[in-house]
Amino acid sequence: MQITITSSHVDEKKWTKGERSGVIRTQEAMAETPRFRQTIRLDLGTNDPHPVGLYTLDLEQAVSVGDFGDLKIARRLPLEAVQQRPTTKAA
Repeated sequence: MQITITSSHVDEKKWTKGERSGVIRTQEAMAETPRFRQTIRLDLGTNDPHPVGLYTLDLEQAVSVGDFGDLKIARRLPLEAVQQRPTTKAA
């Protein structure tokens, strides 16, 4: 799966529940496969935002089996940066 980060902007949403509170930090990205192209949110936790660029996501690394036999997707996806080839101008 290809993931494209187009902005380093981080969206922060504060929440409170009783005496507990926190901040949910997400970064917008585009997920692409041969079957779909969709805007998604990546959970950052306390990590820095991903730099703008192209990434790949190995879904086998991101999926596990939960305690009750259900499939779970990792909260923080294991993205691998795609090395861009330098462009050369034709003479």
